Amino acid sequence: MNYISFYTLVKKEVMRFIKVSIQTIFAPLISTTLYLIIFSYSFKSKEVANYSVPYIKFIIPGLIIMGIIQNSFANTSSSLVISKYQGTIIELLLAPFSHIELSLGLMIGGIARGLAVGIAIYLVSILFYGGTVAHPLLLLLAGTIVAGVFSLLGIVAGLWAEKFDHVSIFSNFFITPLTFLSGVFYSVESLPGIWSKISLFNPVVYMVDLVRYSFIGQSDVNYLFSLTIISGAFVVLLTLVTYLFKIGYKIKD
Repeated sequence: MNYISFYTLVKKEVMRFIKVSIQTIFAPLISTTLYLIIFSYSFKSKEVANYSVPYIKFIIPGLIIMGIIQNSFANTSSSLVISKYQGTIIELLLAPFSHIELSLGLMIGGIARGLAVGIAIYLVSILFYGGTVAHPLLLLLAGTIVAGVFSLLGIVAGLWAEKFDHVSIFSNFFITPLTFLSGVFYSVESLPGIWSKISLFNPVVYMVDLVRYSFIGQSDVNYLFSLTIISGAFVVLLTLVTYLFKIGYKIKD
């Protein structure tokens, strides 16, 4: 591994979102804070039946995951689309690092932004429920893997997209529906009939459920099974992204 070029790539990706932190960190933090204010006021006396915890404490893990997903995806996808649009993608192709290093470098930048937003949301959530976490190390691991999965998915979207509208297709018609239907605001087990079974085909369900278990020690799905699912998704996507860079998918003539 060429550590100097790899470090430079990671630094570039991290500095991209730090320099515009009002847009990349504080903007999603404000929108999530509004969620917390509205739900804490509207459902302050409500408990989730099969969890026996206040509703606001139940939804906080889901809100953190939403922030991580949206921002880790946005960081890598926008980086690649801008590089292709400005023609600077050639610098990545000529730089002295391998395809796996290119994949990991871009991914780490997305993970950094996703975790930065997730941590900021958690710090704000302390004001609403106290900030207790049942399994902090598992929470850190789960957040990192989820951020990695959607950073890699953002790379796939960025390679495929020819303009920003194409990235919006991924975000608006794929990521957002899967996130809102993943049990962020409700327990999957509470869904009637077959709908609870259908929800289990949504991979984001396992991400939300694992983070919720990390927070309150309870979940709809066994946490080890959820961890296995999202770890498998991470490995598959990392392999796919590395292969796409190797063949120069939509970045080489």
